[in-house]
Amino acid sequence: MDNLKITFFGFLSGYIYCFLTVTLQAAFTSLGYPVSFISTMVFALLPYSFKFLWSGFADSVDKSSIQFLISIFILLISFTFFLLILFSDLYSVVFIIMLLNLAFLGACFDILTDANLIKNFTDEERTSLLSYYIFGWRISSIFAGGAVLFIFNKIFQGNLSYLFVFSSLIFLLFFIVFNINKLSVFWKFSRENLFYFLMFLPPISLFFIARTSLYNLKDSLSVLSDISKLFFYSSFYKLFDLTLSSFVIIFFIKKFELTLEFFGVVNTILPLFAVAFCGYAWGRMSSKFPAKYIMFFSLLLKSLTLLFFIYVSFYNEINKIYLLILFSLNIVSSSFVTYSFSNYLMQAVNGARSSFKFSILTSLSMLLILVSVPVASHLIDNYNWISFFIFIFALQILSYISVLKIK
Repeated sequence: MDNLKITFFGFLSGYIYCFLTVTLQAAFTSLGYPVSFISTMVFALLPYSFKFLWSGFADSVDKSSIQFLISIFILLISFTFFLLILFSDLYSVVFIIMLLNLAFLGACFDILTDANLIKNFTDEERTSLLSYYIFGWRISSIFAGGAVLFIFNKIFQGNLSYLFVFSSLIFLLFFIVFNINKLSVFWKFSRENLFYFLMFLPPISLFFIARTSLYNLKDSLSVLSDISKLFFYSSFYKLFDLTLSSFVIIFFIKKFELTLEFFGVVNTILPLFAVAFCGYAWGRMSSKFPAKYIMFFSLLLKSLTLLFFIYVSFYNEINKIYLLILFSLNIVSSSFVTYSFSNYLMQAVNGARSSFKFSILTSLSMLLILVSVPVASHLIDNYNWISFFIFIFALQILSYISVLKIK
């Protein structure tokens, strides 16, 4: 039962992130918005970059209560998705603020699910359960970038309001499933924690951040010095991988004029096979090789994928077989990097203030993409896609160097 629940947690956590970075980007691209506007969606990820500041609240939550708090945030996220319908003017300040608040709630959800793994399970259990969590996360990225896009274009006829309602219902459904047999206990916990229900309002979220961040801000420098080498790997991995992810959807749709139906179907079916293969291969490799070797292998696989991106960028028309291979390579390489990265860090942050340490490693480095994404957008708009992929390839060299520093 734990395996299934952790998988669902991974799915919900991944869905929010992938909705912001995959679903909306593909939808905006299909609706004809310029690359410069679509690339600004990266700023919606600011809460993920700063989540270490308020991650300390998870360290203070009792391990028996943490899953009830996770359910409160599932309900909040469902309500926030629904509220986005009321502010669907994409260029309005209110819409951007509500989108930022959705990302903030998603970041809190990430913190709590990480803390649940760290607090409620042993090292041996956590390694296995983390694989289920990542599997759920990867499935959600496939779902958000495949099935949801197909539904958006084919059934919802490109209507963003329906997309928000659909996303709201997904979270509401999981809330009901998680709490159907313990509603009385959940409501009792909720009455004692009513403050959290106000966090769908951005001013309350800001107050929560300010209230919980001060201690972590003072303490972050000393913690960073303890985990500096891990942080270098975290930073450079996210720098190249997240910058690539911010544009790869746009590349496939704009460069080859793919319809959302084709993109949605292919990005659902192929990655399912790729993720299944990746999980099997990771299990076999982790029992035979040190984590550092697996990290190098995952980076090499990503380098091969980037070289293939550069190759197909030379052509305006290309055989669909090459596109299918590129789809598969991108998913497999991303999955391997995610597995090796997450497993290594989860094992490395045991001990005092583990939620805070893990949040620093997985969030602070994301600030770098606020620089790399505008640079990448400039290269695409003023030069070509080849210059962008060469730029990403150069960033990945830093990842190889950082892995060498890990002992």
